[in-house]
Amino acid sequence: MAEAIDALARGDAQFWAGARPAAVVEWRAALAAAEGCEEVACRAVEAMSHLRLVGREGNLAPIWHEGGWTQALADCPIDEAVCVLAEADRRLTVPPFAGGDVASVPGLVAPLLVEGSPWAAAGAARQRLAVARGAPGIAVAWPSQGDDGLSRAMKSSAHPDAPDPGTWTLSLGVTAAPYAGFGGLLRFVEPDVGGDGHRLALIAAADSTGTVAVSSAMTLRSPASPSVVVGYSRGPLWSWAGDDPGATLAERADATIGVARSAGPVTLSGGAAGLWFDPRSTHPERVVGVGPHASVRFADRTARFSASISGRDIIDMDTVGHHLLVDADLRKVVSIGRFELATRLYGQGAPAETAWYLEPALGGSTLLRGIPYGRFRSEWLAAAQAEARFPIVGPLHAALFADSAWADGFHASVGGGIRLVLPPERENVTRVDVGFSPDGWGVVLGWGEAF
Repeated sequence: MAEAIDALARGDAQFWAGARPAAVVEWRAALAAAEGCEEVACRAVEAMSHLRLVGREGNLAPIWHEGGWTQALADCPIDEAVCVLAEADRRLTVPPFAGGDVASVPGLVAPLLVEGSPWAAAGAARQRLAVARGAPGIAVAWPSQGDDGLSRAMKSSAHPDAPDPGTWTLSLGVTAAPYAGFGGLLRFVEPDVGGDGHRLALIAAADSTGTVAVSSAMTLRSPASPSVVVGYSRGPLWSWAGDDPGATLAERADATIGVARSAGPVTLSGGAAGLWFDPRSTHPERVVGVGPHASVRFADRTARFSASISGRDIIDMDTVGHHLLVDADLRKVVSIGRFELATRLYGQGAPAETAWYLEPALGGSTLLRGIPYGRFRSEWLAAAQAEARFPIVGPLHAALFADSAWADGFHASVGGGIRLVLPPERENVTRVDVGFSPDGWGVVLGWGEAF
């Protein structure tokens, strides 16, 4: 038993000191030692080890850890103080839809806080963590005795909670839209590369029309948070002549590379963009262009408000002609009871004479849903969108939306859809939307919110 308790305590000390990979090694050692022990305290340590590891081993970790901590807690009598601590850790660790409730932790550990209790400081550690994570009340003073590994680790830190960039996530989504075929998307995010807080994001997508897209972004942990972003996409492009659907089929490829730096709420980025276009005609006149791109974005700490302006200039390698594109994007999310109201104002323009395939376009899975992408194009585009989102049961949510835009005339669509919201919450959303418009209707499958 002592071996398991000591390993758990060493892991807590490492984690609060910022040595997260070393903490995982110790917690695994504690789990291994506890599983070979028959004492009640070992069941508590077993549950605590599973709960700590579930926050370090990816968004799929509950699949292989939940059974372990559930059985360990079932074998740990709740009238035992060490089992109360383990149950408090469960409520502090797991998300609400899996039974976590930080608000209930202070009441749970209150009997342990009596001066002279052999678990007083350990109980105070859980109470203080609950308050730091949103439970009502104020943090209690540290009792003079009754420490465990967690309370000692917390006392040695100046922070109310341990610095924690999170764990890796693997997301699999489906995509579909009119004239866009059916496909899938795979996203991997590691927010703590090397245990140093660097963030890596990788995305790959493909669909039945032959469209493929890949991108990567590496953000370094530093006051300026510099990021390096690389992206590439290629696939068919539809155009319409009057009301004739799919009058023109071309192929287009885009590539970007850029560097971004953040200073507080402001992020500046810039780099180079490339374009390859093939009209697929009998005598193809392929176009190749490169040029600079730049953007500035402001977002509040919770990212519930953001505003950005960006632009790029594609220079035709043959004609040296300029194809300038600028856009502005303003977004706001407001909570109203159980509802979230998301709104967006968006504008895009090509102020210089440009080819049809570079003009702003409506339609697709995010703007004027239900209409094929590129169905309407214009030198200038302006759009306003609103969406009400609300939970139904567990991870199943719903939304009602209205999209309106001007490009080659005024257009609008309304509709609704369902969302599957998986850990880590709004970063992992698969949605099905049905949009209706005087110009037609369509079903859209997408990964991530429309805006």
